[in-house]
Amino acid sequence: MANQQWEYCLLASTPMSGLDDEGIRVSYYLVTPERAGHSEIHSVDPSPLAALGRLLNELGEEGWELVAYDTTTNRGVFKRPKN
Repeated sequence: MANQQWEYCLLASTPMSGLDDEGIRVSYYLVTPERAGHSEIHSVDPSPLAALGRLLNELGEEGWELVAYDTTTNRGVFKRPKN
């Protein structure tokens, strides 16, 4: 029986308000085994938590499971089974 192997994803995000007419923008840097890069997600909901929740749900749809998240720095660690 083989041990489960994991791949990891690191997330650093910055919620920003007041930059758009409505809502919130979350700027984030994502590092996975396949890619590393900066992107943004926009939300019409003015709550930074709603925008972050949307981002976390998108990562979950890609198979990433949240391992740890620091709300003071908005940094997270995710894992998913390695193929």
